[in-house]
Amino acid sequence: MPVAPPFLRTRWGAVVAGWREPRRTWWAVAAAAVLLVVRKPWALATPQLWAEDGSIHLADNDAWGAHAFFLPYRGYLHLLPRLIAWTASRLADVAHWPAFYNAASYLVAVGLLARLASRRFDVPGKPWLVLSFVLAAHTGEVWFNITNLHWVTSFFLLEQVLIARPVSAAQRLGDLAILAVVGLTGPFVVVFLPLFVWRWWRERHADNVTVLLTAAACAAVQIYFIKTTGPHLEPQSHPLNLEMLLAVAGSRLVVWPLLGQRVAETLPWPALGAIGAAFVVLILGWALRPDPRRGLRAQIAVAFVAIAGACLWRIRPDTWTYPDLVNGDSYFYIARILLLWLVIWEFDARPRAIAFAARTLCLLGLLLELPHFTLPAPPDYRWAEHCDAIRRGEPAKIPILPEGWILDYPGRSKTP
Repeated sequence: MPVAPPFLRTRWGAVVAGWREPRRTWWAVAAAAVLLVVRKPWALATPQLWAEDGSIHLADNDAWGAHAFFLPYRGYLHLLPRLIAWTASRLADVAHWPAFYNAASYLVAVGLLARLASRRFDVPGKPWLVLSFVLAAHTGEVWFNITNLHWVTSFFLLEQVLIARPVSAAQRLGDLAILAVVGLTGPFVVVFLPLFVWRWWRERHADNVTVLLTAAACAAVQIYFIKTTGPHLEPQSHPLNLEMLLAVAGSRLVVWPLLGQRVAETLPWPALGAIGAAFVVLILGWALRPDPRRGLRAQIAVAFVAIAGACLWRIRPDTWTYPDLVNGDSYFYIARILLLWLVIWEFDARPRAIAFAARTLCLLGLLLELPHFTLPAPPDYRWAEHCDAIRRGEPAKIPILPEGWILDYPGRSKTP
């Protein structure tokens, strides 16, 4: 087959080909690590607790110690945030706990990106996948706090579904340890369990059996707590408002990430729903076309449908008064990234018009997000000046983030 001369090759083709090299992915990891800090510089410069960081994880650790590992919240376990809170209480003074929480969350996120750069992941466009985590439109609430850490760690589960079989005992034990900790951190192992079954069905060997059994055990634990301690969610008893549901999903998953904040905030609700539904149907249908990457895309498509459906059912955004871009944004983060992955995997598609459209949409989304990239600093509530009551074990009401949230610290019981 004749090879096109160099001067006929597109510049973009050279970039795409070059970024398949492993070192390019590691450069992307380094860039993403820096961009995370640029996104929320105040999270490390003036660290503060965020919501349940204080009222749940700090308070429960203070009251229960390591026993808090087994306390469910919102119907499931949060093992990793509990571990971080417990470790902070033993290694650092209370004045430094927000810094410890935020730094630990940051390191977990960087570890997620670094794992994706591993040679065990033979997936196309890895640098773009890495950068999608930080460049995609979002409110930033999933980063730099342990309250929302489970939204980030959920991608470790997807990595485990896609990763190559381990070749050493260290890799094997590492896979299982990560899977166990993440599986007991949030409910997502339940949502993604069919993907582990699917992998075992395709490749029936001992390693996949062990992975499946570990995932199933974690899912069983989380299902038990969901069934026995899960809260009753009042919005789920309301009748479905399909127009609002499509408007919220369309604005959060498609219009905002690809067409920018202004368009998402100004388009009428029917247009948001129509654009979102049409794009999702098209990208999922196109992803399942006969193609060497069909199996890979199918797994992400299934993951997208599962997580989007579970999160929409959980929060029922169709009961909201209008489709804003802030309320409950963490519930849309995973699905938004997975949808972007499907778009990224079309960068070298045939026909070339599809590739051009995919690149253009991602570039447009990036350019429109840049003015909003660095999040404005919130009020500094000067944690170090208010936390002495916790050090003494005395009741206190301490302001923390988000603005208006109060940590109602109950104090520690005094033993005679």
